Amino acid sequence: MTGGATAGALAVLAVAMFLIVPSVGATAPPKMPALTPQPPPRPLLSASEQMPAFLNGSIVNTIYLQGNFVGTVNGTNATFGMEPMVGLPAIGVTPNVYPTARANIHPFIALVPWWGPAKKPYDPAYHPGAYGIREMCAPATRAVCWDHPSTIIVPGLGNVPLPGHDHLITTAAGFHDTWWNLEIVLVLNQTYWPNLNGVGTHAITSAAALAAAQTAKAASGALGTNDFLNFAVATVQGGYTPTPVAGTPALLKQELMPAFLGGKVVNTLYENGFFTSSNASRSPMFGMEPLLSEPGIGAPDIHDPIANHFEPPFIVLVPWWGPSSAPYDPAYHPAAYGIKLMCAPESISVCYDHPTTINVSGLGVVPLPGHDHLITTSAHFTDTWWSLIVVLVTNSSVFPDLNGSHGITSLAALTAAQAAGQASADLATNTYLNFEVNP
Repeated sequence: MTGGATAGALAVLAVAMFLIVPSVGATAPPKMPALTPQPPPRPLLSASEQMPAFLNGSIVNTIYLQGNFVGTVNGTNATFGMEPMVGLPAIGVTPNVYPTARANIHPFIALVPWWGPAKKPYDPAYHPGAYGIREMCAPATRAVCWDHPSTIIVPGLGNVPLPGHDHLITTAAGFHDTWWNLEIVLVLNQTYWPNLNGVGTHAITSAAALAAAQTAKAASGALGTNDFLNFAVATVQGGYTPTPVAGTPALLKQELMPAFLGGKVVNTLYENGFFTSSNASRSPMFGMEPLLSEPGIGAPDIHDPIANHFEPPFIVLVPWWGPSSAPYDPAYHPAAYGIKLMCAPESISVCYDHPTTINVSGLGVVPLPGHDHLITTSAHFTDTWWSLIVVLVTNSSVFPDLNGSHGITSLAALTAAQAAGQASADLATNTYLNFEVNP
């Protein structure tokens, strides 16, 4: 990860919210490996990892370094091995697990424009142009945003796309990589909205300005959530300390997940967000933010995150032998088909650093299905970016179990299954995930 930073309003929703990250059922608890440097990022990746925030009346740059963490765990489910069942990001929910010691966690305030009509007070968040405002972060209906959840549960509204918003922090946290707990503040009066430059008599660009707005009833109180984001504030020279604060066991369990490699099960450690390589058009409503498109099978793959010779394939095996009207059914209801999956479907659990949805030809944008992971190299146990490939397993007899005792657990086994008509050809996507294999 480089320490360079560029000013500007850059943001990408990412979020990996619904599938979960299992810890492999090994006899000894997994250990955190020594982190290795990533290959140099390409410009779009570097821009996507950066976004602005208001701090003490000024605009600072923040660099996102890990994935989105949801602090609600509801036990385990045998259909997904040792996977912790992580809930959805939600307003008004107190976390029951934390990514690091609570003393290391600072508030990260999302200012949401909330002065629309009585039946739709949230309308400015999704249609800022209609209200003559600009937002640091585009709504999830517009763009995939880096390391943000793509949806959030709002009391009275249900699970909705993350609204457009601005960022406010109250400390630079020593310019260290650390974790921040998301808080929501509803801005109820447009004259208090800071836009992108923070100019205005009442613009909320500091803790003091926020307190004044709340006293004037122009903004709500801070609404807590169970969601955490990870980033460092950059100095004016663009530097920061990239070494992360110590993680908790709950964080490690979410970051770790298994994969098949050469007929065996290995552990992989996720260290960053996911990246979509086909970008949508820019919009002046969101400053210089690169608008990243929806993850999709067969979508244009035009902006790799790093040099492509550093990007090995990451093959997702999706069970696809349901009825003709719903061949994907085993991916969403594996227990009904007597199978177990490494990663749960989004309808069951939130998954660390996976996209929430994917665009599938003939189906449209659908929740990311349950699946297993197959890799073809250890990538020298180096932190790198992996190109997502989807394979539909059409015969249950070759779908692997969690311990890899049979089925497609190697490239050779996959090639044989494809030759026998038991699995689809490799289906390319525009999506990349970041992890390293744990030796």
